Amino acid sequence: MVGKGKVHNNLGELLHTKPLPTGSLKVSVDIALEKDALLPHPDDVSDATLLGDAIGSFVAWPTDLIIVGYETPTKSKAKDKGIAREIESVASQKEIPVAKKTEISKRTGAKKKNPSKYRACLHTYLETTDISDGCVRLIPMDGAIFGFEYAEPLGKEDFDQILYHTQLSVGVINTYMRYLYDKLMGPRGLEQRFSFLNPMKTNLTEMIRKPDEVRTYVVERFMADTDREKLFFLPFNTGDGGHWLLVAINPFKEIVYYLDSLHNDWTTYPAMKTIVDTIIQTVRAQRKIQVPKRKANNITWNRVECPRQRNNIDCGYYTLRFMKETLLMDRTDIPSDYFDEYRCAYYSKDQLDEIKEELCQFIIELQVL
Repeated sequence: MVGKGKVHNNLGELLHTKPLPTGSLKVSVDIALEKDALLPHPDDVSDATLLGDAIGSFVAWPTDLIIVGYETPTKSKAKDKGIAREIESVASQKEIPVAKKTEISKRTGAKKKNPSKYRACLHTYLETTDISDGCVRLIPMDGAIFGFEYAEPLGKEDFDQILYHTQLSVGVINTYMRYLYDKLMGPRGLEQRFSFLNPMKTNLTEMIRKPDEVRTYVVERFMADTDREKLFFLPFNTGDGGHWLLVAINPFKEIVYYLDSLHNDWTTYPAMKTIVDTIIQTVRAQRKIQVPKRKANNITWNRVECPRQRNNIDCGYYTLRFMKETLLMDRTDIPSDYFDEYRCAYYSKDQLDEIKEELCQFIIELQVL
């Protein structure tokens, strides 16, 4: 930790009449714990290049190096004036000599890690917006993610789900899938082996009310990649804000992996199994794959012994981890007893918090607030 100050960012914020650098926020410097620390973005107006020179002024600081709400025993002048603790922040640098890090830790009592860093930051940002007044923010969704381009709206209820650990909405689920697409699939070239199906179009309610529309959407997604084996992730919702589970479909091999954190099986949702089987059979026919009549219904369903939730709200977080871990393993087959590397009875609080931190950091980086 090299300094302490406050975040002042608002939508469209400028720094000395200029746009902020991408991935940075406008902060005021109250205390320089390390006066010789270089500013990530030197101030062109005052010619300041060191943190000590920027005390009392505004600077741009990278988002990923700001910890909001971090406690230090050093008393600031800002605190004497009654500035709320939740808007205070501590800035860090990526490269500080080990000896200096140790010295700073002794002086400030710095923690090794703040597990809610980005949630605290997002919470602070939201307090400066009109989200609490019923306004929403739009998350752009590239057509490659779900097969069509659109903007996913997120409102106060959606943000509160991430901040206060409640049942996840389809908007939050979809936003995390964009995170996986941007951060895992794209950089690793995994889009050739994995794809997503939009849960808004494929939940149980839609399957019962509009089965033809569901079939048309999924068949088109499957047929767009008939020349290679691919695993399609379908976060399935029982409808009306109900239970989340993961259905992963390999239409090439006609295998369906069923991951339910309640440890039910597919017979719990017969309408879902019927429509998925019908879709696979339709794709088979369009690919002109011939099978004997007695094997026409031979579609393999594998119930995976995945980690099990211990309450009635974690299902969405479990579903997101199932997708993330499958991508990290880069396997289009999911073992019946789950992956050795991630096998456990249930996910810990830290493992679930990791999902929330990834979501908050991603939303902040998108600069949609």
